[in-house]
Amino acid sequence: GFNKSHAVAYAYIAYQTAFLKYYYKAPFFAALLGTEINNTDKITNYINDAKEHGIEILPPDINESLWLFNTIGSDKIRFGMGAVKNVGKGAVEAIIEEREENGPYKGLIDLCSRVSLSKMNKRVLESLIKVGAFDSSDRFNRATLLENLETILAASSRKQKDLESGQGSLFDSFSAVEEESVSIDIKEVEGFDDKEKLNYEYSLMGIYVSGHPLDRVKSIIKDLSSMEIEKVQSLEGRDKREVTLAGILTVEKNLITKKGDKMCFARLEDLTGKVECVVFPSVFTEYESFLNSDDPVIVSGYLNLAEDPRKFFPSKIHKLSDKAESDVKKVSVSVSIENKNQKSMQDLKKILQTFKGTTPIELVFEDGQCKAKMNLGEDYYVNPHPKMVSQINELFKGNCVNFNT
Repeated sequence: GFNKSHAVAYAYIAYQTAFLKYYYKAPFFAALLGTEINNTDKITNYINDAKEHGIEILPPDINESLWLFNTIGSDKIRFGMGAVKNVGKGAVEAIIEEREENGPYKGLIDLCSRVSLSKMNKRVLESLIKVGAFDSSDRFNRATLLENLETILAASSRKQKDLESGQGSLFDSFSAVEEESVSIDIKEVEGFDDKEKLNYEYSLMGIYVSGHPLDRVKSIIKDLSSMEIEKVQSLEGRDKREVTLAGILTVEKNLITKKGDKMCFARLEDLTGKVECVVFPSVFTEYESFLNSDDPVIVSGYLNLAEDPRKFFPSKIHKLSDKAESDVKKVSVSVSIENKNQKSMQDLKKILQTFKGTTPIELVFEDGQCKAKMNLGEDYYVNPHPKMVSQINELFKGNCVNFNT
């Protein structure tokens, strides 16, 4: 009776969730993400699953985000402000309450003039700026807002105190951003590059939302690695399994052994997930220069499948660019007929000549039904560097480069 009753209950729940996931994708994934708002590992997996089902994940927005994840239309999910580090529930509730009562914010200055600064501090605003919560509402870039945050807070604090003491009118607090920016001396600075934006997103949300450092090289990572990292935990067996994984390697904790040797715990992450790495002293000493590098790496080692959760024990670490140059026998570039024109071919030629090397390259022209291959001569042999892959993929707006090893 116990087994049967539970089997029926779980089967019914499985049916309900399958129904929701199929017919109401965005609300289903938004609710699922909300249940794991503080678990970045699960959030990463759920977001990847959502993207595979055609759901677009949008970064936090001061005028659309709630505490939890919420839907925008039928196929978009807005990141919850509650998933951003340093942003407390009290601050978010105050921001949402004011927004619902008096309309959307016109930018950071407008927000600071309308929401009590006793409910949101500088740290909260810094985090929201860094993850792009003001990108759609403010005419200033993230770097400029951070640069002027103290000035804005000081002016807003004075204004709020004046209102509390009766020296200002209600309408003063809702003046347009253009008028506010005139009274506040805003010093404009150059915006962050894509790398800085992604690093801030990762440090404050645990994942990359607006992009990923590996987006433009995911096809070559697939060619050079044994598997995607998300599959590590689902491998069957209890043995020690030799694998090669690829991604961004980040040191999380440095240690000194009883013998005085250096080792560390690190995190290896690709587009599908992350795995903890134990880097022993002999490997640490040999490959220390590769640890905490922003460059993608290829890591060989073993998994102890008897562990739960499983850890990865690296034995060799190489830069993706070095590994590609030594292992790749041919580079293949797929070009759809609709993207084949004089300008795109000239641009491709410039990229190939920038990365001259000794690896043969072929073009594969496709029209949806047929393929035609064309091997380029030695004048176009290349160095299969990730930057080359990124530039070609950007040119043709997709992952069209493959390595033959």
